[in-house]
Amino acid sequence: METLNQEEDELIPEYLSRLEKDVLSELSLREKNYSFRFNGLRRILKDVHQQKLSRALERLQEDQLIERYPDGGYGLDSNSYELIRDYYNKQQMFLDYSNLNSSNKQELTVFSTDRDFPVKSIINKLAGKYFGDFRFIGHYYSNGKGRLEWIHAEDRSKILISSITASKIEIMAFNVSKAAINKFLHIIQEFLLDYQILVNFSDTATSMAN
Repeated sequence: METLNQEEDELIPEYLSRLEKDVLSELSLREKNYSFRFNGLRRILKDVHQQKLSRALERLQEDQLIERYPDGGYGLDSNSYELIRDYYNKQQMFLDYSNLNSSNKQELTVFSTDRDFPVKSIINKLAGKYFGDFRFIGHYYSNGKGRLEWIHAEDRSKILISSITASKIEIMAFNVSKAAINKFLHIIQEFLLDYQILVNFSDTATSMAN
């Protein structure tokens, strides 16, 4: 363990700014190869100034802590991913939004079908898309599994997360109105019709965070 701590201390330079550490912390919450859009990072970091974020990302790339992906997104360097996650002690794959609102409303809707979902095609279709007041943050795809995230343009307690596998699509919503959820579900349903895939919906499950 002592060796690991030494490696972590060397990995995260003391001279990093608060913003640079915040970027690493946000990336550490997500899967390996997660691609964060530039504007997605700005929104998560509460609309940090564009030039400041650009400089922070450049410095982190120079230190080989993050990398720029072919799709233009940003993620943790594949060689340092595990160490950075351990450094920030982030063991969960999904952001915990329960601390954003004491009456956090969480809803889960599930698509299922007798046919496999075209996971990569769904990811490619929805990545970068906005709908209503929700703005795209970033996405992940690997080994037939994917995830996409959106955040409300003004109210950051409102989040949509879609996890996708060949057999199931889960829509996790935090503090999102029924109308916005239904609009998002309709977009996915219409897209799947192009593949002649008819989906079944489970009843939407609702819970309140304490």
